[in-house]
Amino acid sequence: MVEPDTRVLGGRYELLSPLATGGMGQVWRARDTLLDRPVAVKVLRSEYTGTPTFLARFRAEARHTAGLAHRNIAALHDYGEIPAGDGAPEHLAYLVMELVEGEALSDLLARERRLPVGPTLDLLQQTAAGLAAAHAAGVVHRDVKPGNILVGDDGTVKITDFGIAWSASSVPLTQTGQVVGTAQYLSPEQAAGGKAGPASDVYALGVIGYECLAGRRAFDGENPVQIALKQLRDIPDPLPDDVPENVRRLVDRALLKDPAARFADGAAFWEAVTDVLAGRMLTPPPPQDGGTRQFAAVAAGLLPRRRRATRILAPLAAVLAGAGIAIAGTQLIGSAPPPVAEEAGSSPVVLVADDYVGRPVAEVEAELGALGLSVQRSAEETVAQAPGLVTGVTPAGAVPEGALVTVSYAVAPRVAPVPDVPAAPQDGTGPGSSTEVAVPGAADDSADDAEVVTDGGSGNGNAGGDSGAAGNGNGRGDGNARGNGNGNSGGQGNGNPGGNGRGNGGKG
Repeated sequence: MVEPDTRVLGGRYELLSPLATGGMGQVWRARDTLLDRPVAVKVLRSEYTGTPTFLARFRAEARHTAGLAHRNIAALHDYGEIPAGDGAPEHLAYLVMELVEGEALSDLLARERRLPVGPTLDLLQQTAAGLAAAHAAGVVHRDVKPGNILVGDDGTVKITDFGIAWSASSVPLTQTGQVVGTAQYLSPEQAAGGKAGPASDVYALGVIGYECLAGRRAFDGENPVQIALKQLRDIPDPLPDDVPENVRRLVDRALLKDPAARFADGAAFWEAVTDVLAGRMLTPPPPQDGGTRQFAAVAAGLLPRRRRATRILAPLAAVLAGAGIAIAGTQLIGSAPPPVAEEAGSSPVVLVADDYVGRPVAEVEAELGALGLSVQRSAEETVAQAPGLVTGVTPAGAVPEGALVTVSYAVAPRVAPVPDVPAAPQDGTGPGSSTEVAVPGAADDSADDAEVVTDGGSGNGNAGGDSGAAGNGNGRGDGNARGNGNGNSGGQGNGNPGGNGRGNGGKG
């Protein structure tokens, strides 16, 4: 990925040795030659830097992350890009982060398998504190998992990888650029293709707590689709008997299917862990039977279907094997096109509706095509989006490679044709077609009921009725209609709307 002639990025960051390689890119131990300090530099893969939309969003997310100053969040120091040909064989984008001397929680769990209750609660409390700071700043991580939690040599926990999980929570890339869901830490609402919120991060942290205490993941399976379905409808096995009741209550509440029933955000989770450490008993979480049955009933197609707005998409249609239904959270939504069977060995693309709505349709079509999906367009007459912008993508959620995805986009509503009206004579004597027009604020006491009935050939008196001048009575009336005022030699007088008089001109 990084060639020898690009081992110094931005004329400042000297890459020393690789620390880790993942689907998103490569992380290097580096030295900031300007400030003479160690840093970590993450160089993104060209599959991402070559996509203008991803690059724009990555820049925005990097700016947001730079504003998150907390001891439990790995600090973001800098962001840079090197255009292809400018000292680099390909376009490079990189993040410069705080270097944490320690290891990822994923490595710790791989070695220890299970952690004692005390260290687990300490880890959960520190991670929740970092998430609380992010949530207070309006940032949802959407990719909380052991690989993104660093445990320093001094025991300090640092959350990493804010800002690169915008497209599909916890989704590294394959070599072909396909999005693959690491679904073990996805909340039910994310697995269903819904929008992630602070409670989604809480769910992921609950899954991590379960894994630390049980020595196994809460949900696992042969493929991401199986795991996503388990997140939606199954309850994990009970924690081992040696886990205290109060700790069970903590984890069980974080793992509730309904986001509204969990701890609301990182701050609420932190407070709960603090209570457990202080010996204060937590309220038992509500039983999950009802919610789980509802999720299972939806997955089995037992509940009635109903349509919702186009922005609420049919997320798991491609993996519910012919059920023809879809869910978002605990709500049932409209049916989707028939699913495309997943080929053996292929991994699903995880689509999140909000990542595409409001963007140019051609841009979204190209991006989905690059993920190995078949795309068809569907025009939607609406004023809710500007013409040419995407209004919906269906199905969403976990979608097999090669599946047909429909991209709806806005077109301006058609205007009904106006029928031709014969032109009226100009001398005020001929008949015209009468048309009622509401006139707000007419000039007399009957203004609320005022209407004008124009006769195409009628002349209007426009002054008070002196002899010899065309006049207007104040009453309700018009030429050839109610007023029947007499016009002078040129045509018929027209009473002003609102009263009951006749025109007074014409006889003088």
